[in-house]
Amino acid sequence: MKKDKKNSFNTPEGYFESFNDRLMDRIQKEDSKEGGSIIPKTDGFEVPDGYFDEVTPRVLSQINNDPKVITLQSNKHFYYGIAAAAAILIFVFSITWDSNKEPITFDDLANAEIEAYFENTDLEMTTYEIAEVVSLEEIELNDILQNDLDDEIIMEYLDENVDNIEELNLEDIDYE
Repeated sequence: MKKDKKNSFNTPEGYFESFNDRLMDRIQKEDSKEGGSIIPKTDGFEVPDGYFDEVTPRVLSQINNDPKVITLQSNKHFYYGIAAAAAILIFVFSITWDSNKEPITFDDLANAEIEAYFENTDLEMTTYEIAEVVSLEEIELNDILQNDLDDEIIMEYLDENVDNIEELNLEDIDYE
């Protein structure tokens, strides 16, 4: 048998293959020495004679037939207090609730909020895919731009952000 330094608990070779035979041989040897079996024939637990005939009257005689009555405390004041607090909260909220407020519309949003939404939201579409979806025949430049934009502002933006202004196909006006 080899000793394993990591695991010091080893079994001899062939130990489990012959275990059953060795156990039965040992039981037979012990039985023959003592003259009887080492395995008991009964489990050792026994009920006295007439036990079940006597147990019912004995238990019933020990039971007290006068039940204890426990009075429950009334919690009416507690429930009244909760109802009053709820009524006050409902009253306060109904006074402060202004139902005449107009719903928030798209015009109420600040441009910075709209830009932040588009920057932080992954639309999973490229600008080319968006351009394919949007019909350019139905959109006019006035729909996209607000009325307060001047031509100077637009041209200044294009000068800063477009490398070749001739690619824009501007007609009638030469801005170079």
